[in-house]
Amino acid sequence: MKSIWLLIFSMFGLQHVACMSNGSISDLQEEMASMKDIIQNQSEETKQQLSALQQQLSLLEKENSRKNKELDALQRNLRDVCKELESIDKRRMRSSTVTVAFHSCISHDVNYLGRKQTIVFDRVITDTHSRYARNSGTYRIPRTGYYVLTWVTPVVGNIPMELIVNGEQRGRTDPSNTGNGASHSTTGIAVLSLYENDDIYIRTHPGTSPTGVLVSNTWQDACFSVWSI
Repeated sequence: MKSIWLLIFSMFGLQHVACMSNGSISDLQEEMASMKDIIQNQSEETKQQLSALQQQLSLLEKENSRKNKELDALQRNLRDVCKELESIDKRRMRSSTVTVAFHSCISHDVNYLGRKQTIVFDRVITDTHSRYARNSGTYRIPRTGYYVLTWVTPVVGNIPMELIVNGEQRGRTDPSNTGNGASHSTTGIAVLSLYENDDIYIRTHPGTSPTGVLVSNTWQDACFSVWSI
């Protein structure tokens, strides 16, 4: 009798254990399926994040390439500027050691002059620093210092002249002939302290209308000269 009860108890216990084992396996399988879904979702998110990072990296590489090109262009420009500055320094050094000298005349008779009209001395003979503008008749001082300025104006008629520095009158002459048809030549001279880039020129007087001809021929020239001292 005792053996029968032991046998029944053993069978009942095994069935109970089997039922408990089946329930645990099912729960474990569900947990594993859930974890698998989570891992798959995380994998998709990781892929999307990786794709976004790759796109950002590509954009950064393009931007870096553009910046490198801009940097190369700036470096080339900087080298060009440095070369130009060196060239300017060399010209300034030559300019500071070479005597300033300018001399130019008119190449033909000039008539029908008006008041305050700049005389263009178009036949340049000497210009050590290339500072004369033939189109305007203006000479620009290349460096600060003392200068002698002269202008010779042979005329037939009456053509008062004046020396202008930066728009202000700094000297004047009144050449006029005797009325017999012969020319009369007048020379003006000034010694001035001038600054670099001062503009100087000769023009007719603003107070009177010039009459006659400013002469340039075989025997005489109308000229304008500047030199440093």
